[in-house]
Amino acid sequence: MNRRAAIALATVATLLTLVGLLPVVRILANLTTVDQLRHLLGYDYMSFADSLADRDFGDAANDFYIGIALMLVGGTLFIPVERTRPIARIVVAALFALLAFSLVYACMHPRIGIRPF
Repeated sequence: MNRRAAIALATVATLLTLVGLLPVVRILANLTTVDQLRHLLGYDYMSFADSLADRDFGDAANDFYIGIALMLVGGTLFIPVERTRPIARIVVAALFALLAFSLVYACMHPRIGIRPF
């Protein structure tokens, strides 16, 4: 990969990662108890489709997982860059594991039609 392409790729990856990091940090900073973190990671907020119909609930969970997805895309784009490859692989693997465990938990505990709290 030539130098210009590497710089362009690193710039795009940095922007995606930072845009994804902002909602994740904002949501984690607004959590006041460990129970709220458990609700966030355990899908005890409304589903994505339910929150689109009723915007009062579920915004935090949607923003959190959209931020994680943007960080995942940005981290994946960092892998071809030589200097960031080892760290990018670790971060991407951790984010994939978080999404995989969240998906398995959601499949094992379906909450179809149940309003939270």
